[in-house]
Amino acid sequence: MTFLMILFTVAVLFAVYVICSVMATTSKTAEGKIRFTLAIAAVVLIGGWLWFYSWKTSPQREIEAQIKDCGNTTLAFVMSQNFVKQRLKSPATAKFPYVNDRGVDVVPDGKCGFLVSAYVDSQNGFGAVVRSHYQASLSYDRATELWRVGDLTVQ
Repeated sequence: MTFLMILFTVAVLFAVYVICSVMATTSKTAEGKIRFTLAIAAVVLIGGWLWFYSWKTSPQREIEAQIKDCGNTTLAFVMSQNFVKQRLKSPATAKFPYVNDRGVDVVPDGKCGFLVSAYVDSQNGFGAVVRSHYQASLSYDRATELWRVGDLTVQ
C-alpha cells in the first residue's frame, strides 16, 4: 500500500507539472492559476497521506492483520511439512496430502498457534515407501515473521 501511495504522489506531481507548464506557456496572466493548481495539489497530497497514515495505524487494521496472519491454516500446514521433512530419512521422496484431504486436520488456537495432524508418504532407510502420521504444534511470531515448532511427533 505504501508503494501505491508513492505512485499516487508521483502521478499527482507529474499532472501538476504538466498542467502548470501548459498554463505558463499559453497565458501571460497564469501566475494566479498556477498558484491555485499548486495549492489544490498540496491539499490533495496532504489529505491522501493523512488518510494513509490514519489507515495504517488504525486499531481495526491491526486486528485484521492479526486475523490474516494468525488464521492462515494452509500456511501452517505447509510449514509443518517443512519441519517434518527435516526429520525424515529421505525428505526428497516425501509426498504430503492436500490441506483439505481426509486425514489432515489443522486447528488454530486463536493466538497465532496451530495444531496440525496429518501424514506423509516417504521412503525409509531401506527404500520402502511407508506412511507416517505426524502431529505438530506450531506458532507464528508476527514480530519476527518466523514459524516455530513446539512439539513434533512423527509415528
